Order: sequence, then C-alpha cells, then structure tokens
Amino acid sequence: MILNEKDLLNKKYKILICGSGPAGLSVALELEKNKIECLIVEAGDEFYSEKAQNRYDGQIIGNFPNNLSASRLSQFGGTSGHWGGTCRTLDDYDFKKWPINKDDLEPYLQESCNILEIPNSFREKQIAKNLKIIEFQESDVRFYDKYYKHVSNSKYIDVCLNSIINNVKIQNSKIQEISIKSKISFSIKADFLVLACGGIDNSRMLLWFRENNKSISRKLPIGNYWMEHPFKKIGSGVGNFKAIRKSFKNNFESFENFRNWGNFTVSISPTQNLINEKDILNSGVFLTLHDRNNDNLKNNVKDLLCVAPSLSKHILDLFDKNLLCGITLSSSWEQNPQLENQITLSSSKDFSGIPLIKLNYQLSDQTLRTAKEMVNQVGNYFIDQDLGRLGADKTIEESSSFISDAGYHHIGGTIMGNNQNSSVVDENLKLHDIENLYVCGSSVFPTGGHANPTLSIVQLSLRLGEHLTKKLKTI
Repeated sequence: MILNEKDLLNKKYKILICGSGPAGLSVALELEKNKIECLIVEAGDEFYSEKAQNRYDGQIIGNFPNNLSASRLSQFGGTSGHWGGTCRTLDDYDFKKWPINKDDLEPYLQESCNILEIPNSFREKQIAKNLKIIEFQESDVRFYDKYYKHVSNSKYIDVCLNSIINNVKIQNSKIQEISIKSKISFSIKADFLVLACGGIDNSRMLLWFRENNKSISRKLPIGNYWMEHPFKKIGSGVGNFKAIRKSFKNNFESFENFRNWGNFTVSISPTQNLINEKDILNSGVFLTLHDRNNDNLKNNVKDLLCVAPSLSKHILDLFDKNLLCGITLSSSWEQNPQLENQITLSSSKDFSGIPLIKLNYQLSDQTLRTAKEMVNQVGNYFIDQDLGRLGADKTIEESSSFISDAGYHHIGGTIMGNNQNSSVVDENLKLHDIENLYVCGSSVFPTGGHANPTLSIVQLSLRLGEHLTKKLKTI
C-alpha cells in the first residue's frame, strides 16, 4: 500500500527497508511471501525528479570516469529504471574472499530468475586451458513497471515515497528509533532496519549514522574497498570470420546488448587456472565481428594497421584517419578491493541535511594487467587456431593514461566478512556492532567478479528476507 507520512505516525513495523530498488523490493517480496508486514521508505518519488536526484551529487578524487548522479536513479524501482538488464551468476572462485560460497546463494537462484524474468541458464564451455566462453541472460524487467501496482495493493508491503531516513537512535547496540524527514519530520519504530540504498548510499548512510552514534565502531571499514567494473574497448584485429564463428560455435543465448556492435558476439572469460597462474582478476571479454567486403582494399589495410601499426605506417596517410577494424575486443572486468578506494562524507549537504559523498578511486596495476593479459590470451588462441591476429588497444598499453568507461556497477563499501576490523557486515548481512541493522545490495560484495551484479543482489536479498523471517520467530 502507498502511504503518506501522516499515515505512519505512531506505527511500528517488523521490518523497515530503506530503498525500493531491486535489493529492497526483493527483501520485501520474500517477507510478503511469509506474511510479514514491512515498510519501504523511498527517498525519491514515483518517477524521476531533479530534487531527489540531486542527493546523488558528489566529489570525485582520482580517475573515476562518470558523473556520480548519472549512474543512479532516486525513484521507485531505483536504478532498475535504466539498467541494461544483463545478468549472470558469479563464478565459484569469485567467492574466495567471501564468508559464504556460491552454494549458499544457489537455493535462491530460480526465484531470482523468476523476478528478473530470465531463464536459469548460465552455461559455459571451455575452449582452451585458459579460456572459456560463457552465457549471459538479459532481463527487460523494470521494477517500477512490474511491482508498483503490486505493492500498491499489497496487504504486507507499505511504501512511503519522498521520505528520507536521516538518523537513528541506538541504545544497547540496538536501533530503538528511526528518524524520517518528509513533508514533516517524525520517528518510527521497527524491529529491524534494512539499508538497501545502493552501492554508494549504503556507505553514505552508515557513515552518517556513525557520525551521530558512538555505538557504531570507528574500526569498521565503512566506505572502504569500493569497486567498479572497468569497461573498455581493449583490442582490435583481423581474421577469418568463417573460422572464428566455427571455433566459437555455441547454442548460448545471444548477447543482445552487443549485437548492434556487429553481427556476431561471443563472451570469453578466463579459467580459474589462468587467474591463479597469472595472478589476474576475473574478466568478461566480448569479441565482436563487423562484416566487411573483402574486396575493399582500404578497409583491409586499415585492419592490418590496427594490429601492426608500425608495419607500414606510411600507408595510413593515404586514407582518412577514422581507423576501424573488423574485430573488436571489449571487456568488463574485475577490480581488486583496495582499502584506499573509499567513500567518505563531504562538507556539503543535500536538502535533507545529510552530507554528500567524496569518492576516492584509482585503478590498481593488477586491474590494468588483467586487461592486457586477456588480450594476450585471446590473441594467442587466435594464433593457435589460425583464426587471425589481435592487438591490444593503445589505451591498454599506455596504462599511465588509462581511464575506463566504468560499467555503473557500484560494489563494496560495506563488505561482508567475519573480522570486524576488515569487514562491515557478517555473513547474514548484519552490521557487526548493531543487533538489528542489516545492509543489502552490491555494497556487501567483498569482491566483484566480472558478472553484472543485479542477479546476485536479488539472490542475497531473498536470502536476507528468509533470514529475517527466521529471526522474527525468535522475538
């Protein structure tokens, strides 16, 4: 049911969820299934508004390539209002630094696929010792379109829009009261509070709570280990298209997001053997073919120059400078967690009085080395299979000037773990210091793998909803 702030006066809920994006709504849906009443507090409106969106402004220190506000949406359904829809599960070896493993999320995979309306099919096929091809699925679900009417009619899910949680009162390691600012300011009580505000604002809200509550330890690395998925065109090449199609033949779901780049795209990833042997990170490389007329000498020479520009550089002067190659390699890959990559609070505040954020962001040598190594590995595969030749993009070779086109995947900042000095939440997503405060979303990922995070977010959210259901039975 959609409520206004006056409807909430003097009410108490079992669960209060901050945020109506995929994380918050998935928790609420699991609670609803178990007939548990919850309230979602959403800072944005039903649709986009500039006022709400301005809360996402912030300062960037380092080489983060994107506007902090452009990659998020403050409205019902959250950033699912403009997400790309690409989905894949994390790999087994992505959980090496997690306190849980892939099997712990597996029971929630089918329901997550149902929510996102995608097939539960994420196949892979090893093509060499170090390489495999992988399958993605693509969701068309917008959480507003799918769930706004549903929650409007729900007996168990209440939603209050244009409302901001701006403080909590903590006593005896437990949240006693939650302050909310809307058209009026008021407080509300709940047995549990779940922060599902996104990969930046989860850190922001916890940092703000800690500023106002000594109960939250300064030792917790809130805001630290923040990550993204670097995204970039990393290579080009020429080759025998017929042989390439045959070599990479599969019956996987077509990758629609990249189909308009060419007429054939295959997704390539490193095996665990390669990751361990070369000490690199996980990666998804998208090899795309662009058909050309082989009788066109101009294009053929350009393709050759893409791979070996020093071979006959003077030939380039005979043609225009818009060098296009018949094969492109693009990649979205993992960034390793670094303590110094962090979200902190700014001295500037939004209209509700909560500080905006500062983001300190740099790419590590290991992150850049991963992209170079994947170009080498795919290039060597082309040579071994006599498919053609590939070369690394100039921006990858000159790493000192490299800035990625980040994938809008905000990861880390409130990472899960067993050690309170190196993590923020435990394996059940509970804040280490506080008995009834939970965090959900990609901010809890200790590492990000290369896969788009939304599917894993929904899995974790359903798991949290189940955990809270069990907790409530003990109260």
